[in-house]
Amino acid sequence: MPKKQNNTHYDRWRDQAKAAAQTENPLKVPYDVALKEAGQVAGFFNEHWNPTDTLPGLRRVKARLPESTGEEIVSLVYAVQEAQTKLLLLVDPVVVDHGERARLVLDEIESALEFLLDDGVEEPADAQLTAIQEFHADIRQRSSALHQALSDYAGLADALKDRLAEVDEDFDVALITEAKELARALAAAPAAPPAADSEVKEATRIRNGLLRLLQEKMALVRKAAARVFQRNPEVL
Repeated sequence: MPKKQNNTHYDRWRDQAKAAAQTENPLKVPYDVALKEAGQVAGFFNEHWNPTDTLPGLRRVKARLPESTGEEIVSLVYAVQEAQTKLLLLVDPVVVDHGERARLVLDEIESALEFLLDDGVEEPADAQLTAIQEFHADIRQRSSALHQALSDYAGLADALKDRLAEVDEDFDVALITEAKELARALAAAPAAPPAADSEVKEATRIRNGLLRLLQEKMALVRKAAARVFQRNPEVL
């Protein structure tokens, strides 16, 4: 009986990622934003592949844009996530345990603060939020960056807690306490023994190669869409 294949999305793209020889992180936007955009591009592709009564479809340029492109973008997103986890396990394993929840809490608090303070009234809290956002304008993947960001955003949110709950009845003020607890957990986690430099470089190169492949697929969809929907700008 043949052995069952359990190849992951990471396995599917790993060799191509190595061949891409991408040593630098190609992202110009935060990591989480890039993956969200990729999901949106895949959704756009699937929605507009076939023509409708009123719109052309991307399939008209299938000689350059294969029908598999949408599925490949989704697969690459999963591959990037797995590669990122492999890298973090080498350089900062505590983020694997707490990072996903920490970023979710962080995003929710930041979004709530932005909504509260976007009221056309200048106050000291506006400047505080701007300063915090500028200071933490990175991908927030390392535990040290997450710890500091959680502390800073939780501090500002705590000072505005009553107003946050008043302006948005569904805002969960318990997130502020959770943010502080996550910050303490990240700060208290013992440092991991350093991984071999060669392992880190290889994991980084594969992760960056996957990001490059993902960007190329997304760019292909965008170029095709600009051509197909040039007379339908409302679609773009």
